Amino acid sequence: MKRLLIISWLTALCFLLLGNVHAWEIPSYIRLDSGTRMWFTVLGGDLVQADRTKIDLGNNLGVKKDQLAWEFCLSARFDNIHVLRFRAEPSTVYEQSKNDSLHAVSDYRLGYDLDFYMTPQILFGTNVDFDFPTVRTRVRNVNLGLITYDYDDNKTRFVPTVGLHGTFYPIVGGISLRPNISARVNWINYEGLEAWDWEAATSVDVPVNRLWTWNVTGGYRYSHLKFKRDIDTVDMNRMGFFIESGVLF
Repeated sequence: MKRLLIISWLTALCFLLLGNVHAWEIPSYIRLDSGTRMWFTVLGGDLVQADRTKIDLGNNLGVKKDQLAWEFCLSARFDNIHVLRFRAEPSTVYEQSKNDSLHAVSDYRLGYDLDFYMTPQILFGTNVDFDFPTVRTRVRNVNLGLITYDYDDNKTRFVPTVGLHGTFYPIVGGISLRPNISARVNWINYEGLEAWDWEAATSVDVPVNRLWTWNVTGGYRYSHLKFKRDIDTVDMNRMGFFIESGVLF
């Protein structure tokens, strides 16, 4: 059994190291990209009550504001300029409160990019996202003034956003790596629904063989979401640095 495992591992390694053609040199009528992101979030914001009282998510609710959020992404590029994207954040829970309160977020996002301007060094385009965030908050014995708040509210909201994105590929001679700098922003403000999400990142593509490329990305992301639920209005901010690793086929 041990010999079989060693042979299988060596065979896979030889396959991965075959060839000397960068993966991005494959004809671009279809490309697949998948990866995982670690987002070191810092939670902020309020739960706005019907009487305009604000319960601070950190100070009043008492939850731990620093939390690692895991995201999983998949994208497909068609005909060079069209990109379909899917990103999932299954569940990020902010808890460890003394009064058993918590704040949980899950998020599933479908997106489309149109890269209408492309040169060897610059990519620029517009994007549309269809976001389905679920926000659950358990408020336990939070005292503000003469009122004690104790409730559990959970809501999934459809959030469409539009925005822009761009990437710059500097010319670096003498190396096979492909570094780049990118930025992306999405936005909506309509009938009490507020959302904007922006990020800036730098990454490097590491060519492995003619079939795939390894990508490593680091950056900073800021996300704001405000919408009304049955009992309160969530006015939530999450921000922090992220590290992402992916494979480009």
